[in-house]
Amino acid sequence: MSPKVADPVRAAETEAAILEAARDLAAEGGLDALSMRGVAAQVGLSATAIYHYFENKQALVTRVVTLGFERFVGYLRAAIAELPRGSRERLRALGDAYIRFALENREYFKVLFGTYSETPQDIEELPDGGGYDLFRQTVVEAMESGAIRRADPDLVVLYLWAHVHGLVTLLLACRPEARCRHTGEQLSAPDLFARFRDFVYSGLRPQGAPEVETDGASAS
Repeated sequence: MSPKVADPVRAAETEAAILEAARDLAAEGGLDALSMRGVAAQVGLSATAIYHYFENKQALVTRVVTLGFERFVGYLRAAIAELPRGSRERLRALGDAYIRFALENREYFKVLFGTYSETPQDIEELPDGGGYDLFRQTVVEAMESGAIRRADPDLVVLYLWAHVHGLVTLLLACRPEARCRHTGEQLSAPDLFARFRDFVYSGLRPQGAPEVETDGASAS
């Protein structure tokens, strides 16, 4: 819905303020804490004036989520733009970008991956596929180049995504890196992610031990 106000500059500024307020309210308390009246109060609008900008709460939430995923995917694309296709570096860069996005856009991250819907959605329903297609393409190219072993690419994507998402969630909730202080090093989020790479690529098998295949672990 286009704002029904005469000054387009002021309308754009007000719309941006509405979106920011809606994002922050949803990030803080979930969708139950978000109401059109509450957002209007945050930006100094009347309870009816906000409907000049957004038809209803769902339209407002959808716009916030779309903007968030556009920013998220922008981080991912920028991170790998100059890196060779099929390389492990592209996979690492996606992980680094995921962490940067979460730490630099905490409210968006909470909305996108915590409070957008009361029930889980299919990846395809998310704006820009939630970045999944880009992640999957990078995994497939790494397999084809021999940078990582062949397996079901969707399982690999979910495994890697769960790995970096788990780290991010911990970092937003507490300070897990404090447990590593006995090393004498101050480890940032990117440092921790870098240290985990050997575990991700090599697993936790003792050196020289044979690899044990699990059910369903055969290459695709």
